[in-house]
Amino acid sequence: MNRESWESVIKKIITGIAAIIILLIIIEAIPYFMRIIQYEPPQTTIIENKGYYVIHHEWSYGGSRWEYGTEIPKVDYGYFSTKPRTSDYSEYVDNPADDNWMNRLGSLLENCAENKGWSEFKTVSFVLAFVQSWPYTSDDVTTEYDEYPRYPVETIVDGGGDCEDTSILFASIVRGMGYGTVLLKLEEDDHMAVGVLISQNIVNDWNQNYDLTYYTSDDKIYAYCETTGEGWELGEKPDDLKSTSVRLIFV
Repeated sequence: MNRESWESVIKKIITGIAAIIILLIIIEAIPYFMRIIQYEPPQTTIIENKGYYVIHHEWSYGGSRWEYGTEIPKVDYGYFSTKPRTSDYSEYVDNPADDNWMNRLGSLLENCAENKGWSEFKTVSFVLAFVQSWPYTSDDVTTEYDEYPRYPVETIVDGGGDCEDTSILFASIVRGMGYGTVLLKLEEDDHMAVGVLISQNIVNDWNQNYDLTYYTSDDKIYAYCETTGEGWELGEKPDDLKSTSVRLIFV
């Protein structure tokens, strides 16, 4: 083999090694970049601007970063925050005074899911991730009461709430999207979650990597939805919840 042939072989070897190195760098960079997107913590900013609360919220789901922004009139927040509290949870979930606002929020989230081509399972889990991303706050810390259920507008402006508040918020959103909902009271755990109406086909074809938790009433099936913490999807119940008695609250 002459000198030119050797030089040609060496160039090909060097080019091949360089290509392999570049490929390895790309392969290593992709999951790192996805991890940054997927696990970046939620961020919420709430500022007052004249007669409005200006809300900006960011959260992650499905490997993407999502943003939500809105302006809530102070007079609207004042209307809900001064209303007497009641043990009738349907008052918080199905209140005509905020139906238009909740329906717009539901439509916004639903349109995002449709643009992604997501299934019903992924759509509900996407909305669930939005609600889960709001900070958990205890009533006895943020108010002078041990129990203080919040209307959805209050939870958004207050920048979060406890399990009651986020369950009310989630139930209000998915109800506006057309899903049947119930609130779930886990008696022994003193915890609240949401049940979303699903079909028997979803139960029969279940193929997620966790057991589907659901409850039935009048031949209707309600999948468990955890609204506190992050990462729980439709039908996924945290292992540390031990309640054997679950009360369905129709709203």
